[in-house]
Amino acid sequence: MTEPAPATIPGARAKLPFGQKLGYAAGNAVDGIVSQVLSIFLLFYVTTVCGLPGGLAGIALAVGLVVDAVVDPLIGSSSDGWRSRFGRRLPFMLAGLPAVAILLVAIFSLPTGLSTTALFVWLTLLSVLQRIALSLFNLPYQAVGAELSDDYNERSSIMAWRWGLAVTGTLSVVALGFGVFFNGPGAQMLRGHYTPFALTLAGILIVAGLIASRVVGATLDRQYPPAAGDGGLHVRVLRELSEVFRNRSFRILFGSALLFFSALGTHAALGLHTNTFFWHFTSRQTQAVTLAVFLGLLFGAPLTGPFLKRLEKRTILIVGLVGLAASEAVPAGLRLLGLFPFQGDQLMWILSAIVFVGGVLMAAGSIAFASMMADAADEHEHLFGARREGLYHAGWAFASKAAAGVGAFIAGMVLQLIDFPTDLAKQGASAAARLPDTMIDALGFFYGPGAGVVYAGAIATVFLYRLDAKSHAAILRDLKDRRAAALAGAAALVP
Repeated sequence: MTEPAPATIPGARAKLPFGQKLGYAAGNAVDGIVSQVLSIFLLFYVTTVCGLPGGLAGIALAVGLVVDAVVDPLIGSSSDGWRSRFGRRLPFMLAGLPAVAILLVAIFSLPTGLSTTALFVWLTLLSVLQRIALSLFNLPYQAVGAELSDDYNERSSIMAWRWGLAVTGTLSVVALGFGVFFNGPGAQMLRGHYTPFALTLAGILIVAGLIASRVVGATLDRQYPPAAGDGGLHVRVLRELSEVFRNRSFRILFGSALLFFSALGTHAALGLHTNTFFWHFTSRQTQAVTLAVFLGLLFGAPLTGPFLKRLEKRTILIVGLVGLAASEAVPAGLRLLGLFPFQGDQLMWILSAIVFVGGVLMAAGSIAFASMMADAADEHEHLFGARREGLYHAGWAFASKAAAGVGAFIAGMVLQLIDFPTDLAKQGASAAARLPDTMIDALGFFYGPGAGVVYAGAIATVFLYRLDAKSHAAILRDLKDRRAAALAGAAALVP
């Protein structure tokens, strides 16, 4: 099949029309919905509701993430070199989107009456398939963001809108989860509520994904032509991975992402347990605190733009990571020391304020990080003469998913280590009130200060990053000259 001709200098137009920018950003709601519903609800569902031991649950979820992380470079490299009349990204997105929706419903509709072994195998299989399906949609989708504009500031604007729509998807998870399907005492322990919850989210993400797919199809003239490659896929991927890791900027971003998502994965997987048993929140209070986090993430997006025009992206990322780590680690740490005595609604409002600020700062840092990854892809073309956006985002996804798998595994092992019961749904609320203090304190420690130590490693790694606005501008000038020379050479060959 033939493919559309790219623009004379692909991606060189700085401004993306607002309607297309917003439509493209809608696609990030797919990842926002799936990632957050899995991180907030899945470990609680499979352990407390379905009765799978925490260690096995952690292994099953980690296997899904780690297998997907290994497959991601294959997807990224394939989408970089795919040739079709629909471009190199859109076919993958359209293949992955329906699978994401179907598997999301399946993973929250686990069969009853299974043995522990059968439940573990079923969960592992669905976890692997769900993560791969999400990558089929999300990796090509993310890569397009680096192609829609070369402009340093416009690129940050695109990432900010993309971030904002991801948070909107996340807010739908929290609002529908705690506000509708699990509203009321002990409602999150009722198995029958999870399937309609997942069906509702699946419908939302299908609509968002189709809107983004339409924009990706309409902006083929902005996207780069397929990357050249020879040899079998596995050989090409290994060669390209070796090339990607030769870029110092990528190595630093990759290492920081590994540490960041390990901490975030542990914290998120233990979140519902901690809110229920450490903070002793009701469903309403848990919803309020969780919404505060994501409202902070949402409000942080428009606030980031002006700062990105005045400060280096690295500085904003460091500030964001520090703010997030402090908001998650300090309250639990103070509680363990007896210095955070608040209870009930008073505790809810204080924690809501703290995590709201942490969410604002995390939004700024995350937008800066995504924009830094796109800048590093430009640097890669400058150094090695090839565009590798898909593989770059696959590397980022590898770091995030492998580390999130580690986080889920750690969370599951923590529950196993402290002998957290798996039959609370059957025993009822009175059994939860009888859990020993040492068990609850251990839960709070790994949720807060323990995860905070890993965040500190991510922050230290970012200090090594050196690609700034000045050096990126020089890279773009060089790339523009190279492309102009290549076009002139091609024109000279035409009779």
